[in-house]
Amino acid sequence: MFTAKQARKLLANTALAVHDNPNAFLTCVYNRDKALCRLRASQTTPSLERCVSSCANIARTDSHASQMTRKADELDNQAANELLPKPLAERLREHAAGLRALAAKHLHERITTTEATG
Repeated sequence: MFTAKQARKLLANTALAVHDNPNAFLTCVYNRDKALCRLRASQTTPSLERCVSSCANIARTDSHASQMTRKADELDNQAANELLPKPLAERLREHAAGLRALAAKHLHERITTTEATG
């Protein structure tokens, strides 16, 4: 999560553009020099359908992590359907596990403005 000062600095930086990508559970702070989704050197906006998980432009919030966990639960529920072909069910479970891993990584590595207690 950004402080108000950090948010103002990001928004004032004309080299960056902030794009929400709800389908990938992330925000892209687009810097074309670092973008892994870029198809052409002249591209000034991200290709949100081509997000790469190792891209330096990705930012996730606690809300994104919660959304990933909810989606993982939804996928596991779908995979539990006995009428679903086993290969498809396994693919859904693998995707759910990947989402949970990304959410856990965010929660472990996130930067906060206050020290967590507990």
